Amino acid sequence: MRIGIYAPNLRTSAPTGVERAVEELLRALAALGSGHDFVLLSDAADLARSPRWRHVPVPSMGWLRRLRYDHRLLARAAAEERLDLLHCTKSFVPEGLACPAVVTVYDVIFLKRPEFYPWWWRGYWRRALERSVARARTVVCISETTARDLEDAVPAARGKTAAVPCGVDARRFAEPGRPPVEGPYFLWVGTVTARKNLDGLLDALGTLGEGAPPLVVAGGVDPHAGHGRRLEAAAAAGKLRFLRRVGDAELPGLYAGATALVYPSLYEGFGLPVLEAMASGCPVIASRAGAIPEAAGEAGLLVEPGDRAALAQAMRRVAGEPELRRELARRGRARAAELSWARTAERTLEVYERLGRHETAARA
Repeated sequence: MRIGIYAPNLRTSAPTGVERAVEELLRALAALGSGHDFVLLSDAADLARSPRWRHVPVPSMGWLRRLRYDHRLLARAAAEERLDLLHCTKSFVPEGLACPAVVTVYDVIFLKRPEFYPWWWRGYWRRALERSVARARTVVCISETTARDLEDAVPAARGKTAAVPCGVDARRFAEPGRPPVEGPYFLWVGTVTARKNLDGLLDALGTLGEGAPPLVVAGGVDPHAGHGRRLEAAAAAGKLRFLRRVGDAELPGLYAGATALVYPSLYEGFGLPVLEAMASGCPVIASRAGAIPEAAGEAGLLVEPGDRAALAQAMRRVAGEPELRRELARRGRARAAELSWARTAERTLEVYERLGRHETAARA
């Protein structure tokens, strides 16, 4: 088969977990060495180094330019490349495709927890998601939770979903190098948004008393999150260090040096930092929200979302009980070994090949 993969804006200045997941999937697919030909439509030319992969340059785009490309130019590019199928990795399938489509949906949190999103954003993406799901032959969801949420919210998804969980490169995180921050410290990783519940974490941190490890925050800030003053106040009090975005080379060491990753998000479609921390031997404290329990398995210390007292108690336990930290680290490494990007790529390839067989049978 000639398989197209549309992966725009991977070289954005503000990457999220979506960009990270797409990049890792592409590397793992290229490493599989299948007998198919791939066409990568993306601004990232360096991800798929394989003789059976062709790169079609797509520029990095702002929001309006991306809309124009998605709606007007993507179907034309797919036709020009004579694709047998197109995998749209960012939740949108254009109208007028001449080949069947696979689409990845990462979450439908904007439908489950609409208070975290502006009305205009919800309005556009609800319509876009419903139409994309209707156009796609298969909808890849990054967790069973996302698949259930999608099927509940969008009837056209029923019978089309395939849950393919994200993975982790355990080898990279098992060799962390020197931590970029001196410990001990609690760690929070992600983009600072209201949904990530950093307010709840700061409240829990404030109840721990003197001698508790400070909090290191690694990630960009959503300008609409409204956390700026709280972060500044916590930093001034010596309870927080704000690193902003951390490069891939530093991230394994940051996890490895932490007392624990604290991930109190109010909802997630998966939760990549949970798995990355576990691969690094970093104990994980997280909320029992959305798909986080799927990522963590039995290897994390999970609390109810929004329960700040339970979160603080979990942080006290992990900070004060070395044996618990060792046990969580052991279980975390075992959990990370179960979920690899190679396995994610294999299951994604199975989706492509199953769809290809179905299309061949339908034409016979």
